[in-house]
Amino acid sequence: MYWWIAMVVGIGIGLLVQYMCSHKILRLKQLVSQKSIALRDARLEAQKLDDQEAELKGQQVVLTHSIGRLQNDISSLIPRLKEKGLEVPAPPFPVEGTGEG
Repeated sequence: MYWWIAMVVGIGIGLLVQYMCSHKILRLKQLVSQKSIALRDARLEAQKLDDQEAELKGQQVVLTHSIGRLQNDISSLIPRLKEKGLEVPAPPFPVEGTGEG
């Protein structure tokens, strides 16, 4: 009779241990999944930032070239305006590189 009780208690303990282990494994899998999702999101955000950086650098190059062309235009326009006797107002920005000052 006691062996039945021992067997039932042993099975109960075994089922309890199995439940606790499977619960722990499931929780660990969920944590790994959450961290994987967060890592993927961080990588996607980093890629978007890299793309934005490249785009902004391209825009900076274009603007730098445009400023250079405008400085050349100013350099060529100022003498022509002075030749025609027109008053050339002082610009509200530095005209470095234009040959005028």
